[in-house]
Amino acid sequence: MIYLILAILCSTGVFVAMRLFERFRLDNHQALMWNYVFATCTGFLMCKQFDTPAQLVTEPWFGLSLITGFWFIFTYILMTASTQRSGVTVTSLSSKLSVVLPTLAGVVLFSEKLNLVASTGIVLALVALVLVVGGKNGSSSRIDSHIAQSSARNDMRGKNWLLPILIFFGTGTGDILMKLTEQKNTAPDMSFMIAFIYLIALLFGILLVASDLIRKKSRWQWKSAIGGIGLGVINYFSTFFVYQAMRQFDNVVLFPIYNIGVVSLTALTGWLLFKEKLTWKNYLGLAIAIIAVILITQKP
Repeated sequence: MIYLILAILCSTGVFVAMRLFERFRLDNHQALMWNYVFATCTGFLMCKQFDTPAQLVTEPWFGLSLITGFWFIFTYILMTASTQRSGVTVTSLSSKLSVVLPTLAGVVLFSEKLNLVASTGIVLALVALVLVVGGKNGSSSRIDSHIAQSSARNDMRGKNWLLPILIFFGTGTGDILMKLTEQKNTAPDMSFMIAFIYLIALLFGILLVASDLIRKKSRWQWKSAIGGIGLGVINYFSTFFVYQAMRQFDNVVLFPIYNIGVVSLTALTGWLLFKEKLTWKNYLGLAIAIIAVILITQKP
């Protein structure tokens, strides 16, 4: 249970770090790239054993880790585009409701079992996610306000639902890929595999930033590297603890609890640190989330 709690805390820390990016006006793509730099470095520093290149390509998780590393940054790009075109709430909700996919994968692919009580808990978890993520009266930040206005203009031409649908399947697929890589890695220490996954994401991040600079969409800023330090270290441990939790919990328990835990703690953190307002729907969602966690843990 400690790994699951630490994963939720670190993932909430990622939210706080990214909110601070806005406050200090950091370039999101450059900060993301530096995040991968420091996440990769942290992973390699944590390693107790390193693979040689010859050993690496023979690892059973090698191919899946290449896909997972690409999927990390691919999903980020999708979420950025979806936020700009379909709005913050729709994008966040699509991302969080994707918990359905790894949960179903647990039953179908990994032969995990559910009883009626736990199934009810998962349904309540989805309801809680809708209330906590989608129950806000308005945007709480300068960027959110700007995006909401852009989204309203897009709504006049018809809301773009394709990207949120891709977010739903993309985020859920990413969770399933993480579970598959965890199953392929039988070593006690997964630090090397996680560091390698972030290294792959870093390579694509470098291409993304280079593209921005070449097309003059942004200017190089060193302060993004400073922001990337904090985010990268927190991000690495978030992923590390999720992988560790996978070895203790089935998908049908882990992902619903992890998602509603992150969403609920993020909402409370936003209220405490950034003065975000919570509506009665948010409070109701938090209450339902507690009930859902209790029910989900009641499984065979």
